[in-house]
Amino acid sequence: MATVDIDDDDLRRFVVHHYRYDPERHERRHVLVGAFDDAAEARACFDRVRADLERRRETDPGFDRREHVSSRTLEPGDRRRDANSRLLRRTIRHGVTPGDWADDLELPSSTWLMRFGRDPGRRATAMLRWRLRRWREGR
Repeated sequence: MATVDIDDDDLRRFVVHHYRYDPERHERRHVLVGAFDDAAEARACFDRVRADLERRRETDPGFDRREHVSSRTLEPGDRRRDANSRLLRRTIRHGVTPGDWADDLELPSSTWLMRFGRDPGRRATAMLRWRLRRWREGR
């Protein structure tokens, strides 16, 4: 099996996780089983873990029914885009207006940055207030 580093953001990774109790962290969480560069290898690992869970579910009366196996595909650049999104969110949360540097950030499809002009003018400001008032009133 060609396992790859899950943190290697230059590759497309097929990742398999096992949701279970982690005694080191004293919590249930998705524990990494493996990251692969081939979908067929990831599917084979997924099927092996699922078969093991099904066997344990049938034989062990103390089996935790919440345990399950899951998989996902991480595209190249996903971690970088997520880090850029967190940076932008934290900047705004701290009350800092993102500068021109934010235009150069590559963001995930679930994140976008909306800007207003420096001086929107009286008409645009009045229209924005009117829309906010209608939105608050639930119309």
